[in-house]
Order: sequence, then structure tokens, then C-alpha cells
Amino acid sequence: MNSSRLLFHRMRENWNYKYKIIKTVIDWTILIYLVVPAAAITIFVYRSWWIDSPAWIASVPFPLLFAIYFFLLWGSYFKTYIREADIIFLRKNERLMLGLKRGGIIVSYLTEALSAAFLAVLISPLWMIHYGLSVKQLILFFGMWVSLRWLIMAVNGKLNVHLRGWRSLVRSIPVVVGAGTIWWLSYKALQSSSLLSVFIIIILNGTASMLLLKKRFTSIQTFEQDLSIDEKDKNKYTEMIFGLSMDIEKLPKPKPIRKSPRLYSKSNRIFKTRSPRNGFLELFIKASTRDTEYVRGYFQVLGITAVAIFFSPPIWLKITIGAVGVFFLIVWIGSVWYKLIGGHPFTKKYSGKEGYIKGKQIVTVVLLIPFVIICFLNVWILPWIRSLFLFF
Repeated sequence: MNSSRLLFHRMRENWNYKYKIIKTVIDWTILIYLVVPAAAITIFVYRSWWIDSPAWIASVPFPLLFAIYFFLLWGSYFKTYIREADIIFLRKNERLMLGLKRGGIIVSYLTEALSAAFLAVLISPLWMIHYGLSVKQLILFFGMWVSLRWLIMAVNGKLNVHLRGWRSLVRSIPVVVGAGTIWWLSYKALQSSSLLSVFIIIILNGTASMLLLKKRFTSIQTFEQDLSIDEKDKNKYTEMIFGLSMDIEKLPKPKPIRKSPRLYSKSNRIFKTRSPRNGFLELFIKASTRDTEYVRGYFQVLGITAVAIFFSPPIWLKITIGAVGVFFLIVWIGSVWYKLIGGHPFTKKYSGKEGYIKGKQIVTVVLLIPFVIICFLNVWILPWIRSLFLFF
């Protein structure tokens, strides 16, 4: 087996692995009722952008567009498709292993270039119709974007991927500052229509990424770092997909041992009145707020739906997305309630009791109220304010 066949075999394994994970989350019912309508709505909205610019784009100045794409620069690595067992088998065949690594790095370069092309096609109607810029400027913009993304990926490949917490944050500050400076210079070069400056930035970013990748590209001595990067990328994707499904049983994440939790450290009572309903409510509040996974999931549902409603032009589409969001949130709340209360060995025997049912109903209503308010603001209040104040 040569290095090209081995690379395509590893890539196929990687895609099959991701496909199996996605199948555990998106069954045929979700595909029919959520994914397919969402795809149809996306196509409809995108077509409407070519006909007429959406109203919300008026409140997005061009510098803000640059800032948004700065946040899309992060979160990826150059993968080499190395496996742990390769230390025994492939290291004996240095030529085969180097061919695999080089092929993986080249594929990563091409994948990011295709991602940039997709993003360019996505915003092209807004770029040309609203901002009045040319296709050449769009190509240069995404040339700068993908070259800087390559550079950030190469820098991340040189850093210790095992660092967590404040150490990882401190280490990332110089990288963010440096990338922000380059991106600001890119904005200035594009604004001044200086083609020479734009080409220099693209070439410098691309060359710097290649220089930083030279050791990984030409040596097998970076095996441990390559393996760590591939495993981190794989685990990140797995956690993201599993996090979408509350029904999949996940292994508990290791947490530092504490003498007492940060919240409710003395396990003090939340409600003065003791009743079965308040008991279930108190148990749910303590269990859910002590785990950031549930808090983050709730705000993710709110944020994603609010953004979708804000960016959708027709009023009927806003109402439809809001209704789908309410349905999805109710299902999500039910899944969390079952995981924390209904499925627990000590409380599931009370699932038919009045206190259990009332507690679940109160939790559902309370968590729906902010969601409904946000939807109401997006659908009716914000358009009304814009009609009164043209500068808003």
C-alpha cells in the first residue's frame, strides 16, 4: 500500500466515523421535520438576498463584517491522519509515514480553501448588491482570510494542545493579538484598494504557515504532536455532535475534586415552603445550574433561534422559526428533566405523582418565557422601532 491509498483510506474512515455519530443524533424524524425544512428555508432566504438585500444588513457596516469573519478564523488544525498504532507499524517505513503526513497537510490546505470558497459564495449577494463591491475584491478578501487561517492553524500546531484553563488562555493572547493585527492591516489594504499590499499579506501568511509546518512536513519526529492534534480534532467533533443530543449517554467528564460545590455549597434550601413540587424544582435547579453543559445548551438554543429570526426577512418565516424553536426548546427541556429527574434511580418512581408533573410544567413555562420574549422582540418590537427611528 502506498501513501496515497493509505491517506484516502484514513480519510474514508474519518468520514465514516463522523457519519455514524451524526446518525446517532439525526434520525429520520429529525431529518424530515427539522433538517429538510431548515435546508429549504435557507435556500429560500439565500435566493431572496439576490433579489433584494435583507433589511438587517443595513445595520451591519463593512468593518463589522470583517470583525465577524475574524471569529471564523479559529478552531481548526492541519491534520496528518496519524493513528496511535502507527508508532509500531508505520515508523518502520519512514517514507510511507511521511507521505501520509504530507498528504494530510495538503488536504487540510485544500479543505480550508474550499471552505473559503463556500463562504465567498454565501455572502456574495450581500457583498455585491448591498456593499457594491466587485468579485475581484471578494476573491482578495477571502484570499486574505484563508491565508491567515492557514497561519493560525500552523501556529496552533506548534503549541501544546494539552493545556487547559487559564494556561491555555494566557498562551492564546499573543496569537489573538497577532492575528488581530494582521487582520486589521488586511482591512486597511482592502479599503485602500492596494492590490500590492493585499498580495503581500496573502503571500506572507501562506509562506509563514509553510515555514511553521516544515518540521511536521519533512520529519516523523513530531509523531506525538501530530497524534495529539488529530485526537483533539476528533474528540472536539464528537463532543459537539453528542452535545446536540441529550438522549445519548455520555461518559462523565473528569472534574477537579472539591470539598463543596461552587453553587449552594451548604446545600441550603431555595424554597421556604416544603412540598413535593418545590422539592423537584429545587433538585432540578441545583442539578442543572451546577453543570455548565445545561446552562450553555439553553443559551445556545436561545441565541441560535434569535439570530435565525433576526436574519429572516419575511414575517411569516420569522413566526415559523419561532414556533419551531418553541417546539425544540420544549423537547430539550423534557430531555434534560428526564436525565436529571425522571431517569434517576431515586426519583423516577415518582414520575406519575402530582408534584413531579407540576414541577416539570413550571420549569417548562419559566424557561419558555425568556425565549418567547426574545422571539416577540425580534418579530414585532424591533421592526416597529426601526419604523420610528430610521437611524436604528
